[in-house]
Amino acid sequence: PKYKRIALALDFSENDSKLLASALGQANNDSRFVLIHIVETATSILLGTETDDYETNKDQERLDFFVGQLKDKGYDAEGILGFRHRAKEIVRIVKETESDLLVVGAHGHTGLKDWLYGETIDHVRHELKIPVFVVHL
Repeated sequence: PKYKRIALALDFSENDSKLLASALGQANNDSRFVLIHIVETATSILLGTETDDYETNKDQERLDFFVGQLKDKGYDAEGILGFRHRAKEIVRIVKETESDLLVVGAHGHTGLKDWLYGETIDHVRHELKIPVFVVHL
């Protein structure tokens, strides 16, 4: 399949380059990228898009950096920060941007972390009607 708009859910870990490489492998010359990062500070949970704290500003800078990298490679790209509930925000942004593929990372956690991050992927894949490409990180 040819994907016109590929969304990526970034967590700003050392694994983001692997996630980006996997997304690029699914792209064609006309693909557009939507980079998503969910801000999860206490302030962002309370204030949502009105948040203007240090971490949110740093997250925006990181997102802009990745968008710039894709643009330097000739791709059309945009970055969107989400706030509050990770899974709901990813679904909302993917739907609003009319993305036709979502690329997410799975860390292979155990115990509580597996439940927390696994819950995100499960919720997202059940809410979306597009392919969800899960990259084992």
